[in-house]
Amino acid sequence: MNVLKYFSIALLVSVCAVIQAQDIHFSQFYASPLTLNPAMSGFHDGTFRVAGIYRNQWRSVTTPFQTYGASFDMRLLQKKLKKDIFGVGGSIVYDKAGDGDLSNMGIMASASYHKALGKGAKHFIGIGLQGGFVQRNLNTSNLAFPSQYSNGTFDLTQPNGEQNLNDNTGYFDMNAGLLWSSKIGSRLGVFAGGTIFHLIPPTESFLDDDNKLSMRYLAHTGLNIKVTEHIYITPNFLFMHQNAAREINFGTALEYHFKDANNTIVSIGGWYRIQDAGIISASVEHRGIRMGVAYDVNTSPLEPASNNRGAFEIALIYIGNIKKVNAPILVPCPRL
Repeated sequence: MNVLKYFSIALLVSVCAVIQAQDIHFSQFYASPLTLNPAMSGFHDGTFRVAGIYRNQWRSVTTPFQTYGASFDMRLLQKKLKKDIFGVGGSIVYDKAGDGDLSNMGIMASASYHKALGKGAKHFIGIGLQGGFVQRNLNTSNLAFPSQYSNGTFDLTQPNGEQNLNDNTGYFDMNAGLLWSSKIGSRLGVFAGGTIFHLIPPTESFLDDDNKLSMRYLAHTGLNIKVTEHIYITPNFLFMHQNAAREINFGTALEYHFKDANNTIVSIGGWYRIQDAGIISASVEHRGIRMGVAYDVNTSPLEPASNNRGAFEIALIYIGNIKKVNAPILVPCPRL
């Protein structure tokens, strides 16, 4: 009975992983800007930005899925460009999942250009490109194969019977994104963007097959609404589609700006990823350093095994200035 139980749970985890997402994703998607949209490279109010994020998922069900992300991006040529923005950046993401230690590591470089429109540079339209290399590895010694099943059990010391199975594979990848933002009056900011991942579908296989990784399409949009001198509301929406997988994420956050010399901001929000999870998140920003946390309450078909326990995330972002530059003030992205 225990064998059947664990096999069923493992199968359910695999099915849910395929249905919900084929690439990595974060609940605090704006805390990992370069994995959301390459057009966000350099698109911030500082000279440079450093970001890091960690996600731990399915710990209550199986070997936890763990994802690490880090990025650095900055503006260049600001004095020469004046109101326009040219940004460059780099990111690294590492993901490890399951008993087979399936790992993915992607190292990407990106660049973006944003054109200022209208008087006072209150409107921007930009494009970003991203390219790099992805390496995937699999620990086959931890996996059981049909040929290793004998006398009612698996003997992992026996040959697995797979003739063309490799432990690693890698490919070059390319993504492209668009981003539009606008400040309307003194109380409303709006932005919208879209990204196409795997712009030239790469070949990905541990079996030397000609398996193409499908394009992933992402759209995101949001508002920044100033309610009072101290209170802001930031509703957001995100949509992703890849092959048979689809993700729809929407929600809002409430921010309190203290208006002190340290620019302290506290934020709390709630989100819902349809047929997957409810998300609770919070963050605090002080002197350009922002720390955010999020917890996923699982509502997917895996709920009977997970007991609603989904994922935990923690993120850290620092936006700094090397020297004072007269740069346009942008619509701020959410802090969650």
